[in-house]
Amino acid sequence: MSDRLEVELFGRSAGTVAISGPLRSPEDWTFAYSEDYLASDKPVALSVSLPLRREPHAGAPVRNWFCNLLPEGAVREAVGARLRIPDRDDFALLAAIGGECAGAVSIRAPDAAPVSLQDEETDLETLLYLQGEDAGEGSWALVGAPLRLSLAGAQDKIAVIVEPDGRLRLPRLGESSTHILKPDSRRFRGLRDLEGLGLTLARAIDLDAAHVVPIEVANRPALLIERYDRKTDVEGDTQRLHQEDFCQALGYPSELKYEVQGGPGLLACSRLVRQLGLGPIAVQGLLDWVAFNVLIGNADAHAKNLALLCDHNGRRRLAPFYDLVPTLALPESLIDRTPALRIGEARRIDNISANDWRAFASQTGYGSRFVLRRVVELADAVLSHLSISAASIVQHGGDEARVQRAANIIAKNARQTRNRIAGPATD
Repeated sequence: MSDRLEVELFGRSAGTVAISGPLRSPEDWTFAYSEDYLASDKPVALSVSLPLRREPHAGAPVRNWFCNLLPEGAVREAVGARLRIPDRDDFALLAAIGGECAGAVSIRAPDAAPVSLQDEETDLETLLYLQGEDAGEGSWALVGAPLRLSLAGAQDKIAVIVEPDGRLRLPRLGESSTHILKPDSRRFRGLRDLEGLGLTLARAIDLDAAHVVPIEVANRPALLIERYDRKTDVEGDTQRLHQEDFCQALGYPSELKYEVQGGPGLLACSRLVRQLGLGPIAVQGLLDWVAFNVLIGNADAHAKNLALLCDHNGRRRLAPFYDLVPTLALPESLIDRTPALRIGEARRIDNISANDWRAFASQTGYGSRFVLRRVVELADAVLSHLSISAASIVQHGGDEARVQRAANIIAKNARQTRNRIAGPATD
């Protein structure tokens, strides 16, 4: 097993991540930029937390950044079991599936043999059928595992290419995927419809959010998500943009994505946006992200659900929003109502007061009146566009009763959140 992996960024060799010691613990990780990369024209840092320098980076910041590229929970367990990788060997899993990650990063062993290509005559839907209807969480990620595709997060998903005729297929070796395909959750039935509604509603009120379409693949509901970390050049080729989530940028491991667990809070997120000089669009974007998640009742909006995009010249901006799920529509026995990132003293996502918003504003450097006014504006926009957004999800195959129930919950929560600030709206 290799103890060194080559790291490519935008298709260029950027450096080497390595591990030493028999325990393969966090302090044994190192990452060093190559001299050639540092001397090249306009080298781009891999991360805010791993700036360009000749001295190697070492320890937890390295381990945390690279492990945030890996899947979590049941999906990770399924991929690790299929590839016969020990549960806690993050480095081995990275070596096995790091060939295409979020953004513009690729990771490979220096002596890695060419990866066998999937038979091009077998289409994606057939491959997914072969997983079986009773396959557990992570079954779709396993379809991509042999092609060394790593997608972070706890939900099952697979990277795909959408052909001009709408056909879905796996990317070939070295080919960039264009979309993410998420099946409906085995544990949280109907999550596909809820996430689709959240993202569709965000776009309807002119927030910068990922474009999604509910579809059905292999007799299973799924969400087709256009990758915002990809763009098409004038020749029609797919180019990658670099991405890192806020846990990576701030140096936290994925295990600490929730503030209550010791992870970053909104103060740290706000400071990051301001210290990087991302500008007023990003500053308001962060506020809009917080407010919209409150309005739809998403208590699971944690630091890994915020990200930065970086282009070939090193220019960063706030990434489009993703994973916008109204968790209020899920049973409270399954999903806690406590906000993943604290907002004032609020203990429930559906009970955030004007004073909580004022405390948030004071902590994060926003003007209180600006925050309160913006929450009311977004609440009015949500209430205005909710019905047509829900209808769109149903039109694309969403369960009508489930979507309508979620829309009713969002409407009630948005109206109550607004009224705590401005009082009941008048006609």
